[in-house]
Amino acid sequence: MKNKLKFATLTLVLFHLTSGLAQTEISDAEQTFVYISSTLNIFKTTGRLVNNPGIDGSDLESFIELLEYYSEEFSKEFNADSAMCGYYLNPENSRMTIEEKAQISFSFLTSLETRVKQYLTVNEDFQEELAEEFGTFLLDNINELKLQSVSHLRLPSSELDEAAVISFLDSTCQ
Repeated sequence: MKNKLKFATLTLVLFHLTSGLAQTEISDAEQTFVYISSTLNIFKTTGRLVNNPGIDGSDLESFIELLEYYSEEFSKEFNADSAMCGYYLNPENSRMTIEEKAQISFSFLTSLETRVKQYLTVNEDFQEELAEEFGTFLLDNINELKLQSVSHLRLPSSELDEAAVISFLDSTCQ
C-alpha cells in the first residue's frame, strides 16, 4: 500500500512539474508571437522599429524579413488568408448564426495538441535562428522586450469557449 501511495504521489508531482513546464513553454511562444505581431504592426504603421532590441540600419531589412517569416509560421492556420477566415468572412455563410459560423470556422484548425506542438517548434526555431543571425545579445533583448509587448492577436493555444472563439475570429479575420 505504501508503495502505491508513493507511486501515486510521485506521478502527481511529475505531472504537475511537466504541465507547469509545458505551460511556461507555451506562454513563451505566445509572448514571442505577440512581440512579432506588435513589432511588425508598428513598423508597418510608422516605418520605425519601436523598442529596438539592438538592430542597426544594415540589419533592419533582414530582421523584418525574419519577423515576417515567423509571423507566417505561427499564424498560417488562422491568418486573414487562411481557410478558417475565408469561411468565417464568406458572405454566403451570413445566414448562419454567429455561433454556428464560428464553430465551423474554428474547426478548420488542427487539433489543440498539434497546434501547441507547432507553436513550441516555431518559437524554438525563431529563437535559434535569431541567435544564429543576430547573436544572443539581440535574443536576450527580445526576450526582455516581449514581456511588455501588447497585441490584439493571440495564439489559439488553449481550449476556448464559444465567446472566446467568436472574439478570436473577429480579431484575427479582419
